[in-house]
Amino acid sequence: MSARISCLPIIDAIDFPARLILDSADWPVDNLFSPLDKETQLLSAIGSGLLAAIAIFLGGIVVPAIREGHWPVIRTTIVAMVVWYVIDGVGSIASGVGSNVIFNSVYLALVLIPLVGAKKSDEAFRVGT
Repeated sequence: MSARISCLPIIDAIDFPARLILDSADWPVDNLFSPLDKETQLLSAIGSGLLAAIAIFLGGIVVPAIREGHWPVIRTTIVAMVVWYVIDGVGSIASGVGSNVIFNSVYLALVLIPLVGAKKSDEAFRVGT
């Protein structure tokens, strides 16, 4: 499924979801029906693939770590998400698309809330991690 989603931006006939996301991030929506250039298609495909990989990582590794209270994984995920947020936000503002920071803030909050609210497991306390 993620391979199909990653290919959406590079197939003109079905790239509407990619155009909608890209145009919404660069508010207001005013280029929705403009075709994507090859560079945008490439970067969108790369970004889609990375997001699919992150979703699998979060679901397969981080969610079980939250359930188990495994703080090394939780802390590393928090740091990784904050680093992504800062780099992406600075890049968005520098490129003139500061509205993307709003979308990123919502996404960051949705990821960080369960991470920050996770409790350490009893075993983690005994081991001293």
